[in-house]
Amino acid sequence: MKTRRSRLIAAVTAMLTVAVVLLWLFAAGGPDTDDDEDQVTATTPILSHASNGDVVVTLKPNQQTHINLRTAMLAPVNRERQAIAYGVILDPVPLAALDARLASDRAALEASRAEFTRAQLLHSEKQNVSLKEFQSARATFQSGQVQLNLLNQRMADEWGSAIAAMPQTQRAKLIDNLISREEAIIQVSIPARQSLGQAADSAEVTVLGAQAQPLLASAIWPAPSVDPNLQGQGFLMRVKTQGFPLRPGAAVSARLESSSADRGVVVPSAAVVRTGEAAWAYVQVTPTQFERRRLAGGTMTAGGWFVMRDFAPGDRVVIAGAQVLLSEEFKSEIQVED
Repeated sequence: MKTRRSRLIAAVTAMLTVAVVLLWLFAAGGPDTDDDEDQVTATTPILSHASNGDVVVTLKPNQQTHINLRTAMLAPVNRERQAIAYGVILDPVPLAALDARLASDRAALEASRAEFTRAQLLHSEKQNVSLKEFQSARATFQSGQVQLNLLNQRMADEWGSAIAAMPQTQRAKLIDNLISREEAIIQVSIPARQSLGQAADSAEVTVLGAQAQPLLASAIWPAPSVDPNLQGQGFLMRVKTQGFPLRPGAAVSARLESSSADRGVVVPSAAVVRTGEAAWAYVQVTPTQFERRRLAGGTMTAGGWFVMRDFAPGDRVVIAGAQVLLSEEFKSEIQVED
């Protein structure tokens, strides 16, 4: 009897001991779990999206300090428009032939004008000119006018309005210089999706094979036609030789500049991150929020990316910690998916 009572007491004591241990373990384990959750919350950024769909990363001040995050304010920048264009030296023979035909037709028109004027005068005075002769002289003169106008339009279409508007003696001098290769007319085009604005104010031309001897254009005007390969804005330029022949058909490149300026900002190189084959930068929109914006339409400069949209003077961009922000952003997306 005593033995059964002893066993019962021992069993109850063991059960109470296990219960106490379990209660102690539960009490001890609870705070640790909360600490882990607080630690995860403290180190994991919060992701959201702006109204335009851009990702916004939220970081508390202690998180920003932890990754040594720093920002810089963007300043307004006015940048002269520049572009690189490509083209060839034009053959002056077609220009010379067209100019010679113009001179011939102009002389013929003057002769027909004189004949028409004489016939008109004699016919009005009822002298020895029949109506048929008068009408024939008038038709010849009018036909010559139409022909000359067509040739002038052809000159403008093929060689530009600047050359077409030159006085005959001035154009003849230009053609002489082109034939002797003292000067050259160059046609260049800017690649598609680029623009220099209304006109180029200066150009430095480099001829393939003579890169060490760049040429300055003495005159620039819009090209009358579009290069079928580049499909961009085109220009004709007049250049003088600098000790080497300017052979027709030679390939050239030209650095064009325009006095009209573009207004924008330069996003520092340190702020630029890349993902998805695009360049981005984080903009601080509140003390704890950073919006990732694409550098759309930006062009690389010595100090960073020049952009005219989506970034404005006064914006603060992340210049230290941007890559960490991007990594944490992707980590958070993976955790959300899991």
